Amino acid sequence: MKTVFFTDRSGVEQNALQSLRAFEEEDAINNIAVFPDIHYCSERSIPVGVAFRATDRFYPLVTGKDTGCGVAYLRFHKRELLRPFDKGAHYRAFERAVHGMTDEGLGGGNHFLSLEESEQYFYIIVHTGSRNLGIHLYQENYALLQQHNSGKEWLPLELANADYLRAYEEVLAYAAARRREFATKSLQFLQRNKYVGEVQTEYADSCHNLLEFGDDGVVHRKGSTQLQPGQPAVLPLSMSRGSLIVQGIARDERLQQALHSCAHGAGRQFSRTDTLKHWHSLKKAEKDAYRRRFPELLNRSGDFDSSILQEFDFAYKDSAQLLATQPYLKKLDQTTPVVTVKFTGV
Repeated sequence: MKTVFFTDRSGVEQNALQSLRAFEEEDAINNIAVFPDIHYCSERSIPVGVAFRATDRFYPLVTGKDTGCGVAYLRFHKRELLRPFDKGAHYRAFERAVHGMTDEGLGGGNHFLSLEESEQYFYIIVHTGSRNLGIHLYQENYALLQQHNSGKEWLPLELANADYLRAYEEVLAYAAARRREFATKSLQFLQRNKYVGEVQTEYADSCHNLLEFGDDGVVHRKGSTQLQPGQPAVLPLSMSRGSLIVQGIARDERLQQALHSCAHGAGRQFSRTDTLKHWHSLKKAEKDAYRRRFPELLNRSGDFDSSILQEFDFAYKDSAQLLATQPYLKKLDQTTPVVTVKFTGV
């Protein structure tokens, strides 16, 4: 079977399925894997939350303008914490610090930096990508299409020569370096403010927006996490639920079917518009519970901006559902949020 669904196909929005069918008809595309967070993308015809392999060609624009986007974590054991994070005293200072950690910021949309914790570990988790360098790559790829295959979405594989691959890897490396910089500087903030001293840390990084050029073709991942052998990956669940730390189960044939990929998040069960409708349907007591839990995210009117509401737990599928439809994943840990910073760039 060319397309394998690692989610309930009946729950996939029709416009996403329609755009997927166009790629299913391409003879050069051998395998397609569809994940729980599939959703329509107007930018290019393939939906977000999909991986596919092509043989003699590659589709340079399917990953959009943020090639190299991914999620990384830096963690240490909770016994190393000197005290709990004080939101009242330090959230705004932490938010300002994150703003100044790089020239380009985290970016908008669903990019974030969060402090999270599990039963054993304290995590710094960052979701961001290549920013301006990714935009430049997109423009270069668009020019190549205009020059070599105008009106089409693919390029012959021979155009991915040594110079092209070197430039492409530079973009991936830049995005990964930005995530490490955010994580390292966040740890330094915690150390300056006496939350932790010198500490032994673990670091892991996973990318979900890239082309992987190999001997058996090109695996395209658009909003689908690359699973490296023996390496953990972070799947953000929602701003109010934290993250799932997973790993691919080696030698599981379903991992092969999934093109060594998985979802890059929980997957929405409500559209952004329907999420806001759901919020307005909640009782006052239910809304007040969120306000008490996340007072640092309230605006000057004492409420949440729509961009925050769209990332709360009720908008997304739960972690059990996520693991059930992707049985080749092993759960390593699950976190709950402490604080989250968003929108530190345009």
